[in-house]
Amino acid sequence: MAKLSFKSLGEQGILQKLVVSALLMVILPLLLIIYLLFTETPMLLQKDSVQLIIILMLATACCGYLLSRKVIMSVIKLTRDAQSITQGDLTKRIDTSEKNEVNELAQYFNQIAGELEKNIEDLKESKQVTQRALLRIGQAMVSSQKIESILELTIETLSNALDASSGAIMLIEKDKLRIMISFGVDPERQKSIQIKQGEGIIGWVAKEAKPQNVYRTQQDRRFDVEVKMGLAHQSIICAPLRCKDKTLGTISLQDKKSGEEFSEDDLMLLENLAAQTAIAIVNNRLNQDIEKTYIETISALALAVEAKDIYSRGHSKRVSGYVTKMAKEFSLDKKTLRTLQDAALLHDVGKIGIKDSILLKPTALTAEEKRQMHRHAIIGENILKPIHSLAKVAYLVRHHQEQVNGKGYPDGIGAEEMTLPLKILIMADAFDAMTSDRPYRKAMNLQAAKKELKKYSGIYFDQKVVEIFLKVLAI
Repeated sequence: MAKLSFKSLGEQGILQKLVVSALLMVILPLLLIIYLLFTETPMLLQKDSVQLIIILMLATACCGYLLSRKVIMSVIKLTRDAQSITQGDLTKRIDTSEKNEVNELAQYFNQIAGELEKNIEDLKESKQVTQRALLRIGQAMVSSQKIESILELTIETLSNALDASSGAIMLIEKDKLRIMISFGVDPERQKSIQIKQGEGIIGWVAKEAKPQNVYRTQQDRRFDVEVKMGLAHQSIICAPLRCKDKTLGTISLQDKKSGEEFSEDDLMLLENLAAQTAIAIVNNRLNQDIEKTYIETISALALAVEAKDIYSRGHSKRVSGYVTKMAKEFSLDKKTLRTLQDAALLHDVGKIGIKDSILLKPTALTAEEKRQMHRHAIIGENILKPIHSLAKVAYLVRHHQEQVNGKGYPDGIGAEEMTLPLKILIMADAFDAMTSDRPYRKAMNLQAAKKELKKYSGIYFDQKVVEIFLKVLAI
């Protein structure tokens, strides 16, 4: 025969405890009273027996009270702890030794509190990531970096912040969208990606100027275009780049690394950055147009200087030829070569601010006239300063009359403060000046100029630069 197993009273549920409590406090005493009133047994009416029965009734009532109090106190404690959690103390946990509904409820509250605490921490972390992303992008937007660098930072930071596998900024060119900047997209594949306006998710966004959040499980047939091109596989969010009611292109993020779909908050962030990115692109285009016009004006000024001085005609072009040859010998990169060439063509543009009476004087200049002539280097720098892209050119223009011994002008910097391009420009300018006619003297022949370079090598000119220059010209 199977043995009966009974749970201890502490393991019983709240309902069972309340039933036992009521039994102890009410039912048993009541039964005892009825028994006393209706029994005819003389022994039970004896004084001692009555006292014993009364004591027994009180004892059962006390047990019932204590049991009820324990249940009520457990519920009160649970309520207070739960109230602390709901008021924001998510580190609070409900502890109970009960093995009943109170314990189950406590575990449920603890689970909810743990999940809430984790979700809040995740939200805080996500907020911090987003804030850092926006801060980096915002700083880049207002900086003087090139637009390509700004957009690269934007798409990379945004992709990392939203856990995207890749991202792309596409611009409209002749009714087609082509990738300008991307992150996580294969460079070779990127070259072949072209999307017509209205085609695929990206083309639709460009045509309709409305953001889209598409997850592949929705079976959106437009998504097939991005999948075939290898641009996206699971999900995509895309927003139009619009400025002044004109769509320039799109910005998109593809495939969350977690495999989940992008949220509406992700799309909202993308939309906000799309607006800023569009403004940055438009401003860059305007600045490029302004810079182009300004540079053309400066070049015209440089030509005007040479036009009014027959002795300096062709000087800038010849200096440009010399620095080009020297740059190749020193294996300078293309960007530095271009800077050197621009500086060679514009280094005397400041002479536009020098009086003709000084510039064209057929005799030696006085000390004051020399001081005025020396100003042309600073004037030239000031003319170029407004254009950020010419900052390095402006530096070379300011210092093209310096000497390695520190006795040149306008700042008297020495060899240790000079860049290699500056040393090259100083020597090339001086050599062409030696071998050209001037109002106050005739041009030197090549041999005399060679002796002059050697004589002042290490004094006016850098020794290595002179050595390479004479080798290049074979004089």
